[in-house]
Amino acid sequence: MKKDKKLMPTDAELEILQILWAKKGASVREVYEEISKIKKCAYTSTLKIMQNMTAKGLVKRVVTDNLHTYTAAVEESKVRNSNVKELIDKFFKGSYAQLALHALGQSKKEEELDELIELVQRLKKTSKK
Repeated sequence: MKKDKKLMPTDAELEILQILWAKKGASVREVYEEISKIKKCAYTSTLKIMQNMTAKGLVKRVVTDNLHTYTAAVEESKVRNSNVKELIDKFFKGSYAQLALHALGQSKKEEELDELIELVQRLKKTSKK
């Protein structure tokens, strides 16, 4: 099955998409300022990546009164689902259960474990219906 490249962004593209999803759109300057809070980067690099993302169809650019605003052209859930599927296929031979068991074994936070237990209980109830 052929992978949709739009749903498999690079790390830098994903970082930008996460900002755009959270803000529901932003200028290059706004994206650059958000990224600069966590790591050193150049404005021109951010601009170039976002231009490339526009060409790939990952983001849309709207020009209003000389202001360029970018929005995500791909849904966060679709990107997440595609990447999780890739991870499961690659590392767990397609087994969602093996991924879940691995995650349970790695979690050290009690609230995360409680959330997982609650989810499993809900899934068991709905599968019995």
